[in-house]
Amino acid sequence: MADTWANPLTPWDIASLTSLFASDPEALGDVDVSIEPGSEVLRVTLKERGDLDVLMAVSGDQVLCSVLLTSCDTIPARSQFERRVLSMHKLIPLSSFGITKIGDAEWYELFGAVSARSDAEFLVHEVAVLATNAVEAAEWIAEWIQADGEPA
Repeated sequence: MADTWANPLTPWDIASLTSLFASDPEALGDVDVSIEPGSEVLRVTLKERGDLDVLMAVSGDQVLCSVLLTSCDTIPARSQFERRVLSMHKLIPLSSFGITKIGDAEWYELFGAVSARSDAEFLVHEVAVLATNAVEAAEWIAEWIQADGEPA
């Protein structure tokens, strides 16, 4: 059965996003949602994708979605890795690689952004595509680490 949602009359906010993703959209399977303590960040845990966490926040006219991949310090031959990532990023639909700082550590992330006025179906689709891309990126990163930074 296809999911049907009422789209909010105003742009998405954390409360409406929480409601949407707490409904366990079919495209994502069983999910848990929580708001990160002391923040306006929604954590959507995709239980059928190995408990993959997608972090979501509303910033102005955009909904930002991000998946943390690995700590930068775990990557051998980091400059070669980053060059490879930058040269292949066009092959990853609706997602971009980035580096974000958490505490004192830098992390690679995969992220995307959509309009805060996007319909519910499109938001769910964006998260599903980001999750698929993140799983594939994590597998590629694991291969890179296992090969000690030798290109695969």
